[in-house]
Amino acid sequence: MFRLLQICFILMFSIFFIGCSLIDIKQIIIDTKDKNLVNEDTKNNCNKYIKSMNYAAQYIEKEFEDAYFVKKDILGAKAQLFLIENNSPTLFAKNINAANDSYNTNYELAKKNSCDISEFKTAPFVKLKESIKSFENKDKK
Repeated sequence: MFRLLQICFILMFSIFFIGCSLIDIKQIIIDTKDKNLVNEDTKNNCNKYIKSMNYAAQYIEKEFEDAYFVKKDILGAKAQLFLIENNSPTLFAKNINAANDSYNTNYELAKKNSCDISEFKTAPFVKLKESIKSFENKDKK
């Protein structure tokens, strides 16, 4: 009986040791067009970063659109942007800042991983400021 336990212990220890010593081999695909090796994990991460950036940017744009731009409330939009930039504790400001932080974090990760982020030339807050200026110019005419 004791011998059987020794054998089981040695077997389990061996399996554990072998399992831990194996190198995690990443899946690699070959891009036949220019024969470059592309790490599939990096490609998946890039997709996640870009998806998160799109979501955050669209969220910010939609919230301002629904709350201010549809109503042509430029003064309200400017006031809200001021509150957001000064980290107001209001729910609207917190949500917009969280979305903006998410955008910026994912942008930096995408940039660090050499993802194609060419479609993200303008940050969400810059777009907001441009929209506000555009509406102001329309009001002046």
